[in-house]
Amino acid sequence: VCGGEIIAEKGYLQSPNYPDEYRPNKECVWHITVPDGYQVALKFQSFEIENHDNCVYDYLEIKDGYADSSQLLGRFCGHKIPSDIRSTTNNLYVKFVSDSSVNKAGFSATFIKEMNECLDSDHGCEHICINTFDGYHCECRIGYELHSDGKKCEDACGGIIESLNGTISSPSFPDLYPPNKNCIWEIDAPEGFRILLNFTFFDLEGNNQDCEYDKLDIKSRLNGHYSPHGMFCGSRLPPIITSQGHNIRLEFTSDNSVQRGGFHLHFFT
Repeated sequence: VCGGEIIAEKGYLQSPNYPDEYRPNKECVWHITVPDGYQVALKFQSFEIENHDNCVYDYLEIKDGYADSSQLLGRFCGHKIPSDIRSTTNNLYVKFVSDSSVNKAGFSATFIKEMNECLDSDHGCEHICINTFDGYHCECRIGYELHSDGKKCEDACGGIIESLNGTISSPSFPDLYPPNKNCIWEIDAPEGFRILLNFTFFDLEGNNQDCEYDKLDIKSRLNGHYSPHGMFCGSRLPPIITSQGHNIRLEFTSDNSVQRGGFHLHFFT
């Protein structure tokens, strides 16, 4: 179907003749309306329209409202799938135009009624709420990272530590650590000092010497080279570790599956 009036909570749009190549000299206009109080969210599954730097041959034009006079959200061509598009009202204007020459496979997209959950004070994000297609997610300001609960923000893991004593713990401790983390701490003590690590809690996925899932890798830096103390995982507390020089490096890595309680340690110089 080439254009038309669509009043629905969800649906789909396709270029004429999709999934085959669209025809030349087409102009299709869709007016999408969802219920009052909602926005229109448009997500593309495929996109291939004759390319031009300014999209003057074939193009898809999307406007924020019902009419051609509404504010332009974008004019698209080429083969790169456009990002998700969201109106500010319950109307969206979509126009597809093809010229008399080159034809391509066209586009396929779905739309749904969408509510901006970030306007609801119950979204729970501590720092930043990002509205997404059919949902939302939380993000943190620079210098922070997301807690494993997906809501709270905490100091970004890792860094260079020059304190004479203190504590280090896995991200989100004492809650479960998040997946897909890579945190590196380097403790740098004054010349002539050594660093002692004393673990008070330890629980990482895995229990063999290879620690192929989650792990804490500890090395001393001496004369520009790293000397390993060990790679640790499982639930057994590592022994007290003393650096070989005045610098020690800890690298925590978690994979994308099982999460555990993590670790907590005190360090002294």
